[in-house]
Amino acid sequence: MEGNPLDSVETWQCVGDSFEKFQDAICTFFHWNCAQESDGPDFQWQMNLGVLKSQEDRNDPQIHMARLISTSGFVQIQTTASHDVIIIMPVKGYLNLRRGNAVQKVTAGQAMIYQPMGETHVSHVADGQTCEAYIIKVSFNWVQRFLFDILQLPVERDLRLGPVIDLGTPKARVLSRLISTLCSDAFTFQSRDLSPSLQHRLVETFSHLLLESIPHRYSDRMQTTKAGPMPNYLRLARDYMQREARNNPSMADVAKAANISVRTLETSFRAHLDVTPHAYLRTMRLKMTRQALMEGRDGRSIADVAAAHGFPHAGRFAQYYTELFGESPSETRRKGPSAL
Repeated sequence: MEGNPLDSVETWQCVGDSFEKFQDAICTFFHWNCAQESDGPDFQWQMNLGVLKSQEDRNDPQIHMARLISTSGFVQIQTTASHDVIIIMPVKGYLNLRRGNAVQKVTAGQAMIYQPMGETHVSHVADGQTCEAYIIKVSFNWVQRFLFDILQLPVERDLRLGPVIDLGTPKARVLSRLISTLCSDAFTFQSRDLSPSLQHRLVETFSHLLLESIPHRYSDRMQTTKAGPMPNYLRLARDYMQREARNNPSMADVAKAANISVRTLETSFRAHLDVTPHAYLRTMRLKMTRQALMEGRDGRSIADVAAAHGFPHAGRFAQYYTELFGESPSETRRKGPSAL
């Protein structure tokens, strides 16, 4: 194995002739365990690996990608719960996904997508003498932030994915070609030479295509056309919220500033923004608090920064913050400007 993809070298090729070395390599890269399907004496394997980073968080990869070939089958095991999005597309052989008592088979023309929120076993079954698969892992923190930017709403951790994608649909065919490209030898070998801005664009492009190609918890909301143009009074309400966010104004104050009733305020926010005005204001205040924590110049405690943005209850603030951004306020402060 050459280098470490999480440090300065961001792509490598691993080749080996023992299952022990294979397990070490895949565990290091994907944080999985593996078990051998049979006790055969030979286990030849090759993995071409790469990562892509976003400009929001240059310290951690947002996408891990691999082309994996082995001469016999094996079982990929994840016992530690995670909300990262895993996509596996079999090229030769097939896959069996087992979670609890449920088993689902994934063959050519399909892909597997899931979040390993409980113990998860994926069997890679050889076709004759070979297994080959493309594997992509997308950071949930990135997916959560990406969805939030689109929806401007809190994003739940369970995205209700798949777990089987039919690659025969037009959008899914485009997705499968992009997966094949990202996991190809040519791309993984060159990915570390891409500029940070291009890596970021690729992460965004893949995420957007993925979330538009497959059904998930927020599919309908992403595709729903809002009810007509936004009325001017709703713009006035939003502008007032922006100006007064730190003071946590009441909905009566917001409605008065827009010269409408509280009831009209509620129905208009639901019709045009698919959210309550209270939740919209809270999300706005959370974003402002996050910005203050990331800048690193504010010497106040996290509780004081939260209170200054309308969150007097530290425990409730931490819960809202973690649900929205996928990390605790202390994690954001620790990252400092690098989280920008």
